[in-house]
Amino acid sequence: LLLLATSVMATKSEFNYEIGKRVLDLLREYTDAPSKVLEFLSNYREKNAFPHGLEPQDRDIFFQLGDTLLTANPQLFLYYGLENGAYAGNQRSPTFAHYREPGESGYRLDDPVHMEKLQKHLDSCIDENGRQVPCLLGPGESYIECIDNCTSLQRCPDEDSQQDCSAVERAEERSLCESNTKWCISYATRTIPLSDDSPKRGYIPFTFY
Repeated sequence: LLLLATSVMATKSEFNYEIGKRVLDLLREYTDAPSKVLEFLSNYREKNAFPHGLEPQDRDIFFQLGDTLLTANPQLFLYYGLENGAYAGNQRSPTFAHYREPGESGYRLDDPVHMEKLQKHLDSCIDENGRQVPCLLGPGESYIECIDNCTSLQRCPDEDSQQDCSAVERAEERSLCESNTKWCISYATRTIPLSDDSPKRGYIPFTFY
């Protein structure tokens, strides 16, 4: 009986080890896929394969490439976003792509300078019945505004940029600290007032394919 119990315990131990190894292999395979795809996209971009730097002219190139990569990695969701508000992404299961043109939401309809180029966005929304409606922000809705026409800068949130270089005594170390400081464009979250007399503001919608 003792010999039988020892044999069963050994077999059970080996079985658990094999199961654990398979689980680890599957997890590694699952987690390796995103990093490999991102590395491929990074290398692809470095070769100037996106001739317009992923601006709107490169949208279809990104979608075609993403769809190809997702054929082998259907569990992933590929997307990119730029500082100017441009966004593109696609996925499988279900298959669709969505896109946002560059620009800021929250533009005022009584600003003729901006409306000349933003009118197309104002007229691009539809309701649940497929009828065209203006792309307007409603009371209480929020949007992100670029401060001082995107000329206002603030320290980026990373640790190097947040360091107080003036407190560094040695000149060489202070110079290195300052060279590692990065500056980011300042943004603020605004909310549409609940009052009816507030200026009408539009937004740039997402387009789904």
